[in-house]
Amino acid sequence: MAGDQRLFEEAMNKGHSAAWDQEWEQAARYYRAALEEFPDHPAALSNLGLALFELQDFEEALQVYKRVALINPDDPIPAEKMARIYERQGRLNDAIRAGMQAAELHLKARDVEKSIEGWQRVLSLNPEIFTAHSRLALIYERLGKKSEAVSELIACASLMQHAGDLQKAQQIVLYALKLIPGSAEATQALQMLKIGQPMPKPLRPRGGTGPMRMAEVKLLEAPQETDRQLSLDPISETRQRALIQLAELLFDTPEDFSGTDAPSPRRGINALMRGTGELVLDPSTRTRVLLHIGQAIESQTMGQEKQAAEELERAYDLGFSHPALYFDLGLLLADKEDQKALPILLKAVKHPEFSLASYLLIAKIYYRAGNYKEAATAYLQALRLADTETVALEQREELRQIYEPIIEAQAQRNDPQLFKTLCDTIADQLLRGDWRQFLAKAREQLPPPPPNSPPPPLASLLLESRSSEVIEAIGRIRDYMRQGKYRTAMEEAHYAIDFAPTYLPLHVQIAELLVAIGQIQEAITKYLLVMDLYNLRGEASQAIQIMERVIQLSPADFNFRKKLIRMLVEQGRVDDALKQYMAMADFYYQMADLEAARQIYMEALKLSQQSRRSRQWAYELLGYLAEIDMQRLEPRQALRFYEQMRSLQPNDPNPRIRIVVLNFQLGQDKTAYLEMDNFIGVLEGLRQDDAAIQFVKSILLELPERYELRHKLADLYKRTHRLAEAIAELDTLAEHYAEVGDYASSIRTVQEIIALNPPNRREYEVVLDKLRKGGN
Repeated sequence: MAGDQRLFEEAMNKGHSAAWDQEWEQAARYYRAALEEFPDHPAALSNLGLALFELQDFEEALQVYKRVALINPDDPIPAEKMARIYERQGRLNDAIRAGMQAAELHLKARDVEKSIEGWQRVLSLNPEIFTAHSRLALIYERLGKKSEAVSELIACASLMQHAGDLQKAQQIVLYALKLIPGSAEATQALQMLKIGQPMPKPLRPRGGTGPMRMAEVKLLEAPQETDRQLSLDPISETRQRALIQLAELLFDTPEDFSGTDAPSPRRGINALMRGTGELVLDPSTRTRVLLHIGQAIESQTMGQEKQAAEELERAYDLGFSHPALYFDLGLLLADKEDQKALPILLKAVKHPEFSLASYLLIAKIYYRAGNYKEAATAYLQALRLADTETVALEQREELRQIYEPIIEAQAQRNDPQLFKTLCDTIADQLLRGDWRQFLAKAREQLPPPPPNSPPPPLASLLLESRSSEVIEAIGRIRDYMRQGKYRTAMEEAHYAIDFAPTYLPLHVQIAELLVAIGQIQEAITKYLLVMDLYNLRGEASQAIQIMERVIQLSPADFNFRKKLIRMLVEQGRVDDALKQYMAMADFYYQMADLEAARQIYMEALKLSQQSRRSRQWAYELLGYLAEIDMQRLEPRQALRFYEQMRSLQPNDPNPRIRIVVLNFQLGQDKTAYLEMDNFIGVLEGLRQDDAAIQFVKSILLELPERYELRHKLADLYKRTHRLAEAIAELDTLAEHYAEVGDYASSIRTVQEIIALNPPNRREYEVVLDKLRKGGN
């Protein structure tokens, strides 16, 4: 049963719009909605495959492209996409098979260039594929590229020789000599065959090492795949994650997955370079960085950890910065160069997905050095992170805070043997493959918390400390504050500080007390101190929360906001950083400081390149910049911004309207008309006739003196069979021409009205006669 075409097109358009903004979850949802109307529509399936790929849901994307291949068996694109997914999964043999199929289908479709690219990509995965070399030799020969054909034939001959088929190898070389008689390459190959000397095997083409490195990384998982009962300890698990992230950087920018309907530019390695955050780097530097990363992965998967560490250090020295690099390099150095590893791991610990394993490595470094107190603190931080995974999401922040007085209480002790025992106990609990299951069982042994109370920490099974006193003190302070007893609350806080001086939530509570009694500046000072301490501990998310509170108290202090922006960018929270930029710019704008607002928007535009929603952000920021330049009486600069907006969202009428109006105002009528005609053609091509009419009406609303535009509006009405509206526009136009004495134009316009055969045709014929007599 056929679906609803209107609903299908609406869902597809929404999907394309979401994909344009790189909102891939939304895009996938809309494409699924389109497929509910037409389940086997190839374009909808292909676009869904793209969205799923961008979401890194490779398995489902693979199934979608397999469906497309069944529906359109002669289409090479699905096989091409499947090959790319297999590469991402490290499944080289599957990638080779799919790539060969795609290359054959391209050749069948007479797309020779694409076929050549396909075969070359297959050889980048395995340079010893005879079929690929033979197909390339055939294609090159037919294109008249005899030198390339001979090279591929020599590769075929080499493979035949190594396979033991010497007769076939010699036949291939003789054929190469027929193509280019006297070829030095073929002559040398023939001589080697005659004397029985092994020919060199074909070499892998340069570049494109991502699939190879990913396959090596995935191979590390193979022992675990054989027994699902076994799993990785936190350090091994995080090492695997880091290697996968590094391997993903080696893939070419995924233009292979961008279609004309839903383009999908993405960030590459350049966005991850430290320093300027620029997306454009020197190509040679980028190549060197990728080379070092690739070699580091290869060395590490072969057990050559010293060499791997050296390669990662070289990549870092060239400007490469990424949490996966910090963790992997710290891991490789941890057993051999502790003091070198420590500062690197302290960088990795700031990134949530690497925090747990980084704390464990830091703890092991301190433990080996005999610094059991610092080791115990790091182990407790690791236990806190691991413990939060055993409770519901909404309880994790409360549990995280409960650990602070526990850690603080341990820091006040001075018992090396106790610290050593604590380290050994936590290490035994966490450095094991079944750590999640172990902690879950341990939590079952804890007494259930009272109603509306946070979950108890697993550390309570290990420790006896004054942590409960601190937690109770916090509760009393909050009760006193709710009752308005601020003096009593402050006394309670200072009492608690005596036995937990570095328990940061207690200091936060004091800052809140200072706010409550109106001492805002003192509260800000306290908050900033707490923020710095959280940063030193590597708890960046907590530091950011504190900084956000400071900004609430002092929204006009942009030094605070700029510091928050830096912190957010370091954590990869680019969208949140951009929101802070927007707030700053809006403040300046409201204060009529257009230059300052413009500068802030320009900085935000530069940062927006690093966002996954880069197009959406850029479009919004360009709009603000254009508006400011209009107020600064800089219409030509505003026009350039509007043109960039048009490039980002070509089907949006708003920037098009501004471009047309500005071109008319700048005396560039020809450009304005060309812009109008182009966009009207786009909208009519999309069957959006009403939008085309509204587009012209919007321009007329801003430029009512441009009566000639009414003729375009009348033409649109005629093409959509809305004759009454067309006649009304032409009537207004004819009257205007007559009023200004342009009787020739007025006559032509009235004749056009009469040709539409209006109900009052006779009246227009009378008007026409008067006009011909000079308007009397």
